[in-house]
Amino acid sequence: MSKRLISVLVTVFTVMLLATGCNSDQKAVTESVEGFLNAMVASDMEKASQYATEEFMNSDTMKLMKPDYLADTFYESMGVVKDDLDEQAQNAVNEYVKNVVDKAYKSFEIQDIKVQEDTAAVTAKITLGYNPEASSALSDDTSSVVNEYQTEHYDELVAIYTQEGEKAMNKKIFNDLIPIVIGKMQEALENSEPSEEKTILSLVKKDGKWLVTDLEENRPGAAAGNTAEEAAAAVNTAEGTAEAGTAQEAAAEAATQEETAK
Repeated sequence: MSKRLISVLVTVFTVMLLATGCNSDQKAVTESVEGFLNAMVASDMEKASQYATEEFMNSDTMKLMKPDYLADTFYESMGVVKDDLDEQAQNAVNEYVKNVVDKAYKSFEIQDIKVQEDTAAVTAKITLGYNPEASSALSDDTSSVVNEYQTEHYDELVAIYTQEGEKAMNKKIFNDLIPIVIGKMQEALENSEPSEEKTILSLVKKDGKWLVTDLEENRPGAAAGNTAEEAAAAVNTAEGTAEAGTAQEAAAEAATQEETAK
């Protein structure tokens, strides 16, 4: 056998081996991504952790897929202590953020896979169970709720502020308005149409296993975080209007008049 023929055969075998290795990695990457995204569709974070690094599962991106974290984000954005709210208000928050997370991933379709040595990038089309913008058009409804609430509870809020102070009045406003405002956001969420987003997943080969390390455009998670903050902003708007615009001023005036009378 000539040296030239041996050289050609070696080249052919090398190419075949490389191609086989590449195909094997592509298959493994596909299986990891499918496992991870199927777990996300099922809202099963424990299952998802089997296909991702520990660092990524503890990242801010993945925290947005945890209802408890979103609820805490809501309270922090609103500037209220959870324990200051009654059971009805807390349940409204918990049910809403859980619904957001459960609807985030409805289905997916892998569109492209690129593997380079021990790293990979996968583009996937994610179908969300709702439109992330669904809750952003509630400002008019929220204003209407605030106006009606002020009209119906004006005297009561003035009395609470005068007798118990601003904190007690704010607590009353939050407990009354949170279930109403979030109820409207729940309705908007349920009535919105599914939408699609592209997500790029980064993976690394670690100990022979391909693991997800990042989501470049995790719109479902971002949407979950945004909706929690939007709900908090809506209630804050209501609380601020009721407090500064009417009740607090009226209570201060009433207190002044009472002091003058003495």
